[in-house]
Amino acid sequence: MAKDRPRKVPIISIEGRRDTKIVGAFRLASAICIAATLVFIGRLFDSSGQAAPAVIFALASGAFAYGELAWGGRAARREEHRLRARILTQQHHLATASNLDGLEPARVVTLATDNTERVTEFRQVYLGATLAAIAIPFATLLYIGIAIDPVVGFVVLGLVPLIPLGIRGFMLLFRKASADSRKKRGQLSNSYLDAIRNLTTIRLLGAGDRVEKQLGRQGESNRGAIMRLLAGNQIVIIVMDGLFSLVLICLTAGLTVWRSDYLTLGEALTIMLLTVLLLEPLQQVAGFFYIGMGGIASQKAISTYLATQPTLAAQVDAVGTGWVDEHLAVQLEDVRYDHGRGEVLHGIDLSVPAGSRVAIVGRSGAGKSTLMGLIQGTLPPQAGRVAVAGRPIDPANLTEARALSASVAQSTWMFTGTIADNLRIANGHATDDA
Repeated sequence: MAKDRPRKVPIISIEGRRDTKIVGAFRLASAICIAATLVFIGRLFDSSGQAAPAVIFALASGAFAYGELAWGGRAARREEHRLRARILTQQHHLATASNLDGLEPARVVTLATDNTERVTEFRQVYLGATLAAIAIPFATLLYIGIAIDPVVGFVVLGLVPLIPLGIRGFMLLFRKASADSRKKRGQLSNSYLDAIRNLTTIRLLGAGDRVEKQLGRQGESNRGAIMRLLAGNQIVIIVMDGLFSLVLICLTAGLTVWRSDYLTLGEALTIMLLTVLLLEPLQQVAGFFYIGMGGIASQKAISTYLATQPTLAAQVDAVGTGWVDEHLAVQLEDVRYDHGRGEVLHGIDLSVPAGSRVAIVGRSGAGKSTLMGLIQGTLPPQAGRVAVAGRPIDPANLTEARALSASVAQSTWMFTGTIADNLRIANGHATDDA
């Protein structure tokens, strides 16, 4: 029986896809202006050209290149806000409607930070420019074949497809190194967050040295994976840049010399000058590991997460629930808790009716945070009984307890950007006034 494939969810907005096309258009326009500049320079040697058009097109090329960088950068930041809002919305949806066993907090943090930045950098900055760069050699050689010399233009044009095929081959060859680096990075992030969340427990158990050594080993493993990835990237750059640059330039130069009887000096010079545009795709090769492969993998991870469907929380066994009052939002009976330095909670009884507002006050260390941890399910009850929304809470169903409540912490995560940027994660259309 065939295994169902995970449902794919488009993660880039309509505006984001439009921005990708605009960035590609800027790159194409810049290349066209460069080509026009080189053509007019070549014509100067045939006494049929003028310097003014070359200068104008050169300035226009610079303007389009600046537009590509500026538009791509702003588009990436805008798409980051949209994508983070979707991830956090999905997290809230799953947290309130699902059984979240196995969901690692580090996964959500990584998706909303590192993965989101990689995806937007790939889609808004890199992808459009790369697609345009792949088209530039074909357009250049078509121009040479039609307007200057068909032999030089169309012979070299037949070899240009080897460039993307070669890039694809090396991409497949070093895919394992890229995947291994992402895996090690995720494991390290998860271990660090686990250590932070369980810092008190680690101290009480005297496991600090062991955890420190474990994190050190994982950090070293992550460093090794990154170094292997960088080594593979350098191999790709050396082979692709050296081999294909040498082949294309030498072939074009050889054909130009061979056809010199049919070409003017200006035409021959124009062909050689235009060879710089044949190398446009190779300029994008360095970004395959840093931006391309990482962006594709991050895009897949985010799409899979956004496609995750909530599963109904497991129902609590009715045995031993006779003490629960279903009309109470929170119910505690003889609850005690000890962090290892003496009891913080001493036989607490508490009943909070549904719909009421209650403030818990007390000096520092009185047990307010511990009490909230028991209600939220982040701490397992040690003694006594706890129920939330009419359901008993015990170590066997802490996941369900977490799905029954929500909290706003005193300290929270800050993503990149300003405080306003972080607040707009929940509502990307919020203004400075609201």
